[in-house]
Amino acid sequence: MGPRRHNPATDLPAGVDAARVRSQLERISTSKGFLASERMGRLLRFIVEAALSKRAEELKEYLLGVEVFDRTAQFDPRTDPIVRVEARRLRAKLRQYYESEGRAEDLIIQVPTGGYTPRFHLRRDMPPMQPQHRKAQPAASIAVLPFSNLSAEPDTDYFSDGLTEEIIYALTKVDGLTVVAWQSAARFKDEHSNLAEIGGRLGVSNILQGSVRRCRQTDHVRVLVKLVETESSRVLWSETYDRMVEGLFSIQEDISRHVAENLRARLLGGEPRQWPLQSYDLYLRGRFHWNKRTPDGFQRAIECFEEAVLRDPRFAPGYAGLADTYSLLAQRGLSAPWDVIPRAKEAALKALSIDGELAEAHTSLALIQSLYEWDWSTAEFHYKRAIAIHPGYVTALHWYGCDYLALLRRFDAARKLMETAARLDPLSAVIISSAGYVSMLERRWDEAMAYQRQALDLDPNFVAAVTGLGRALLHKGDCRRALEMFERGYELAGDMPALLGAMAQAYAVAGDHSTARAILQRIAEISKERFVACTALALAHTGLGETEQALHWLELGAERHEPSICSIAVHPAYDSISQEPRFQALVRRIGLAE
Repeated sequence: MGPRRHNPATDLPAGVDAARVRSQLERISTSKGFLASERMGRLLRFIVEAALSKRAEELKEYLLGVEVFDRTAQFDPRTDPIVRVEARRLRAKLRQYYESEGRAEDLIIQVPTGGYTPRFHLRRDMPPMQPQHRKAQPAASIAVLPFSNLSAEPDTDYFSDGLTEEIIYALTKVDGLTVVAWQSAARFKDEHSNLAEIGGRLGVSNILQGSVRRCRQTDHVRVLVKLVETESSRVLWSETYDRMVEGLFSIQEDISRHVAENLRARLLGGEPRQWPLQSYDLYLRGRFHWNKRTPDGFQRAIECFEEAVLRDPRFAPGYAGLADTYSLLAQRGLSAPWDVIPRAKEAALKALSIDGELAEAHTSLALIQSLYEWDWSTAEFHYKRAIAIHPGYVTALHWYGCDYLALLRRFDAARKLMETAARLDPLSAVIISSAGYVSMLERRWDEAMAYQRQALDLDPNFVAAVTGLGRALLHKGDCRRALEMFERGYELAGDMPALLGAMAQAYAVAGDHSTARAILQRIAEISKERFVACTALALAHTGLGETEQALHWLELGAERHEPSICSIAVHPAYDSISQEPRFQALVRRIGLAE
């Protein structure tokens, strides 16, 4: 007789009771690996007790954040990854335990990837556990972990985060040095204990970590920093800087030079970036809010950037920040493009008129000139210029690959850029999901789904990956599973027009025209209250086989220069109408014809 089948959320293997599980839990919690990490122990105890008490269905990120990690009632798992980070560490620690101290244990406690419900197995019922071999990392590679904020005022996180980002920027100027992007490194904020594990996750051989203490009363700053070789945990270099805040830029330069010397690299030519301190302080605040990628964050970012350029009209980064913010408001459908894109372009051009070597401004202008103005050749010039100035600027690599090259069917080049972006930002669900989007445009359905699942492993609630998986399933022909993903996306995001359009198309393809029409009506109602991209309506009509109506909405979207219209030449959602003469004329009009 084979092993007993059981519900991992409620049942235990035959012959195992709750007392045995708790005894095993106690041995794990008092092992070497877990004694050094109280938080991981708390997480393991909480989820195991919930499963034993038949409450496994309650194990959601919000509950764990509040009950285990002492987050407040305002905790938002979408912007604070503490639960996902700790769960990944827990999975690795459990495996290490069963390969070392617990190698004689017969009862195995696992936390499967993609969830927080523990599973209980007997070792004899499982295949042998193979040790994981760490992939050798390139010697000239580094991640700068977010510097700890030791200041008395907790709201000065933006200052320590900003210093970290600027050091990352400086290190991208080191010839031959691979530098992990801020977004991936930021996932390990305050999680600096196991540097070997972090180095393996990020694919680097060296880690720079530090702390910042700022005193507003005296305008004094103390920065402690050390460079660590991840495999051996050997400190290669450490230093303490005590300066007035006016000396912040020299600190950044000194740190990057010391890192370069210790990694036997050399700095590329060029002067360090130095800006007026008050405007720079506001800029750091703005980027802090911008990185949240929320409507409120964008609004607060605009306020900070506007104040920065008001204090110094020659402060180019402030204008670049405004351009980036307005561009994302349009790209994410939060504002009508004709309202915000002109302001984005004005700000980007202003930034470049002051500093023609600002990669962020070149990138923002490239996005505008391609997706809004359809000036594809000029846009490519600016993308290439941004990457030449700042080879480690992940946003430039990402947008150039996903939002430019892929739309022009230059898939090989797009894929290479996305791979580079993922190497520099390996824990970015956005980058991984976008790579899946490119694969979907190539009609590589299985590859697209694999990317989206990888993104969901990084962030189970990442809406773009949930819906991206749904789209790939739909176009592969699995309507039932596609609708499951779209419904899950709706639970997470609510009335998002682009998602509703895809849902309507999927229901129509599945033969449920009444539900498709009900969703189409909901999109029309939303459009009376706020901006809705015409592609949302076009998708619904395409699914219903209403070609004339679909073409009407696509043509209107082109008249309004909506960014989403630029994907129609390669997006499989429009395959059924792609040979229509009006559709072909539209593709030529946008400049996407082969």
